Parts: sequence; structure tokens; C-alpha cells
Amino acid sequence: MRRKNVGMVALALLMGTGMGAVTAQTKHTARRASTAPIAGVKNVFWQPNELKQGSDAFFTVELERAPMRVTATWIGKTLSFFKTDNPKVWYALAGDDVETQPGSYDLVVTAVLPGGRVARTTKKVDIGAAPCTTESVDVPENYVEPDEAGRKQIAADEIAKSRAYARSAAKPLWSGNFSPPVNAKPTPSFGESRILNEEKSSLHRGTDYPVPENTPVLAANSGTVVLAKEMFYEGQCVIVDHGQKFFTIYMHLTKTDVNVGDEVEKGKRLGLSGATGRVTGPHVHFGVRWNGAYLDPVELVSLTLPKMNEKTAAAPARRSTRRR
Repeated sequence: MRRKNVGMVALALLMGTGMGAVTAQTKHTARRASTAPIAGVKNVFWQPNELKQGSDAFFTVELERAPMRVTATWIGKTLSFFKTDNPKVWYALAGDDVETQPGSYDLVVTAVLPGGRVARTTKKVDIGAAPCTTESVDVPENYVEPDEAGRKQIAADEIAKSRAYARSAAKPLWSGNFSPPVNAKPTPSFGESRILNEEKSSLHRGTDYPVPENTPVLAANSGTVVLAKEMFYEGQCVIVDHGQKFFTIYMHLTKTDVNVGDEVEKGKRLGLSGATGRVTGPHVHFGVRWNGAYLDPVELVSLTLPKMNEKTAAAPARRSTRRR
């Protein structure tokens, strides 16, 4: 009887040890499963479907769950996405520079989900070559080889523009489609190489709209004026910030009607067209700049964009500086 009891105790201990091992292994497996990557991004697409050098691009990311924040990297730049009415659908207005080399570039999308988990996906975005044209332009010689006063003005202008481009709202200020600044047919001048007085080459980073002097020049979309002054090459110039490092530029005006800090709605008169700065005649130079890249203004006004409202437009979350 004694041996039987001892055997039963040993069996019970052996079974208990095995059950404990199974329980520990189950817990360990559960912990590993909880840290496994979680699927979050359903779809990524953009318009226009085919991009070329200097294209504006409107990206859409669809997610399985409403995220806390969505960002992406593309061609060495960071895209900050925002949401509107649907918390699972996020957008970013961006583009590739006119001097981007044709090729295929990774768009790496990162979504921070509730609880701190991160979902990522990578999409290949192809950029084709844009048509290459060259035009000879005759301008006053001082605009080709500026004198000392001109060089000082150019240096001061660069500082003013750098400060203006550094002021950008964290959230989108635009709403709906962008519009041309004047009611006129644009010239096919974006990305054009210009030979000035048969001496110097210059890349045209905007689109020219030929209009008579004193034609009202209107804001392409809502935003905040970050520059309104006369400069050497640009003449009377206005720059409007539309948020998230997206700007429109209006050059060669004869008069400006706005000041730095003014909030403008789409269609607000910014000034009157003219022939100031480096020009061959009256026109409006309309430019688009995002995150340091110069984009095609005509393509911008052809995009179909959502309307915003303050309650649903989401700015990127700021990192806390509080120590833990």
C-alpha cells in the first residue's frame, strides 16, 4: 500500500509539472501573437493615375480601422495625411518636382493605430518624362547680368521667400478644387527651358497666363498670405499658404491688394496683373510649390479634391515634450 501511494504521488507530480509547462507555453505563445504585425492599410491610390515630372498628386489611403495618424515618405519627402468625414479614409496633396528624374519610386505609408500599433505598406509610383521644350527670350540685360544693386535685392528676396515658405499651417487651409488665377488660356510654359538673350538658361517653374494689365488676379483657393512685396525677378508678388507646405505663387502684378497674414477665400482678389520684374510683356505667372518641389499649376486645377470643414480636417499629431 505504501508503494502504491508513493507511485500515485509521483504520477500526480509529473502530471502537474507537464500541465504547468503547457500553461506556460500557451501564455508565451499568446504573448508572441499579441506583438505580431497587424494588417491596417486596405488600399492606396492617387490621381492622376499616370504621373510625370512636375505632376501634382492627390493620394488616398483607405484603412481597416480609424488610425491616429498617417504619414508617408516619397522621393525623399514626407507626406502628412489628413482625414475628412470618413475617419478610415485619409488624404495628402503633394507632387514630384519638375526636375525629378523619371523612374519608379517607393511610396512608404505608415499608419499609427489605436494602442500604438503601426501598419505599413509600400507602393511603387511611376514618374514619366515630361515634354521638353526650349524658348528664346529677350529681356533687359540687367535681368541677365544684374548689377550690384540688383544682386543685393536678389539676396534679400531669397531671404524673404525662405521665411515665407517656412510659415505653413499644420492642417489644410484649402477646400475643394483649385481654380486658375485669371480667366485666360494658359501657355504650355511649365518646365520650359528658356535662353535669356542667347546667353543664360533658366528653367520655368510656373505657368504663364497672358492677360492685359490691370486684370484682377484671384486666389486659387483659400489660405493665408505669407508674402506680398515687390522683388527683383518676380516683380510684385503674392504667395498664399494652403497648409501642409502647399503654396500658390502669383507674380508680375502691377498692384497687390493683400498683406502678410491676411486670410483669403478662393476667388479673393489678390491684386492686378502687370508687367513688373523680369518679363517680356503683361501676364500672370502662376506657380505651385509643395515641400520645396515645383509642380504643374495647370494639372493642379484639373484635380478633383474634397471640400474641407474644420471639424473633420485633422492636423498631424504633435509629439509630446513631457518627460516620462
